[in-house]
Amino acid sequence: MFRFLFTILLAASLVHSQSQQSWVDSLYTQMTLDQKIGQLFMVMAYPDGNNSKKMATSYQIQKQNIGGVLFSKGTIKQQLIDTRDYQNQSSVPLLIAADAEWGMAMRLTDISAYPYAMTLGALSDGDLVYALGKRIGLRKRSMGVHVTFAPVLDVNSQSNNPIIGVRSFGDDPRNVAKHGIAFMEGLQAAGLWAVAKHFPGHGAAKQDSHLVLPIISSSKEVLDSIDLLPFRYLIDNKLKGIMVGHLAVPSLTGNHTIPVSTSSTVLNDLLQNKMGFNGLIFTDALNMNGITSSTNNPALKAFMAGADVLLIPEDLTKSISNIKSHYIAGKITPARLALSVKKILSAKYQLTLDQSKRDFYQFLPFNSVDRYLLQQIAEQSLVLVNHNEDFPIKTKSNLYFVALGIQNDNTFLKALGKFTRVRELSAFEATTHISPNETLVVGIYADTTTPWKKQYLSTTSLQQLKKLLKYKDVHVVIFAKPYVLHQISNLGECSSLLLAHQQEAAFINAAAQMLFGKIKALGKLPVTTVGFD
Repeated sequence: MFRFLFTILLAASLVHSQSQQSWVDSLYTQMTLDQKIGQLFMVMAYPDGNNSKKMATSYQIQKQNIGGVLFSKGTIKQQLIDTRDYQNQSSVPLLIAADAEWGMAMRLTDISAYPYAMTLGALSDGDLVYALGKRIGLRKRSMGVHVTFAPVLDVNSQSNNPIIGVRSFGDDPRNVAKHGIAFMEGLQAAGLWAVAKHFPGHGAAKQDSHLVLPIISSSKEVLDSIDLLPFRYLIDNKLKGIMVGHLAVPSLTGNHTIPVSTSSTVLNDLLQNKMGFNGLIFTDALNMNGITSSTNNPALKAFMAGADVLLIPEDLTKSISNIKSHYIAGKITPARLALSVKKILSAKYQLTLDQSKRDFYQFLPFNSVDRYLLQQIAEQSLVLVNHNEDFPIKTKSNLYFVALGIQNDNTFLKALGKFTRVRELSAFEATTHISPNETLVVGIYADTTTPWKKQYLSTTSLQQLKKLLKYKDVHVVIFAKPYVLHQISNLGECSSLLLAHQQEAAFINAAAQMLFGKIKALGKLPVTTVGFD
């Protein structure tokens, strides 16, 4: 029976493979040189209702034969409209991409956000990460999106990393790999292709590659055991795509000024030959200063180094012309061009772009399934960093609450009020007007609306917290990234210290429940924190 089933599956696989090859080869032979070169490029599209921007994208589709678009900031409705219009304008189906590390809210303004990767990194349950990836994938596919630039596989070994930070699952490469696989498998189970980033690892950077070319000084041994490990794990688990970062990695290239995104040593020798990756290789955006400031003709050099999809070149017309002139001059062989274009066309076939309707897209609304998933993630990601016998809170009399930092609203105060009578005080009032024996909850807040905000306590807030920690029964809750723990490790003891990650209502309500012993602490610190390990 098993042999019979295996034979049927093998035959079906061969038929699918033959059909794909036939479609790809037939389309490729019909394409002009300009159309073939155009397939290599993916440009930025803005679903914000700006007609001049839309006309510019339409021109790139109709006259420059681009292969795909990456949607940037805008609205759900406009992206649906633009997707339909762009697909209908293109002679070859477009590959549609969108960033969605924490869901569609990463770019669209009218949808709720999911948690950041570092919050997910605190979860012990990989099934929740998988479920989140699948929900994001289903929503994006419903809107005609095929590819997302996620998960972020950067191991955030540099706590002051200016661009990765909480976009990473943490600083443990195996935990990053574990959660990265779960997220990837969720996305791909929904029919979306995951493109992991930023190879070979942006986590040790001290600079932002949007602004300059960061230098990663790690040795080959460190890169192999830390930064490359998550990528190896995902490649072994059928990862579809990889985005290469604009980084200088001298231990790999032998040079402090060459971006790895233009290095055949990295893209061909390491990624494809040594690590065995045969999926699509995307560059990071080619209009970033990290590459434009250090490299002439970056699109051409990235392609010649082994990249397949050239993302958002600074000058599309010049980039196309450079590749065309090098092809005509024999510096780019027909086989090299065919390799990448056919990989792109094969991806489009596997994503059913050969048969899908181009005028029917609908949005999957944020609903009770999403709210329940968010609640579970919030509850299970909370980290009880430390505590004593006064945890959970047992008071049935007055409870006092002090907020330090940027508090969005009074949601936490209301959540605490469901369990006991609570009064909010300023830090000054708390240190001058109440008995040192009272029970006090201190909420530490940072602006978590984007992962790029600096989430640290001010000197004034640190001084206030130090005074408050002299009280007998103080419970501290951090609504910010875990690196805040570095700041407060030497300020004093408290009855409990809880990391709640973000200011969204689900995390705030879960934190209140945990303070009163209504839910268990299941989360683990996703990064190493001095004084709390």
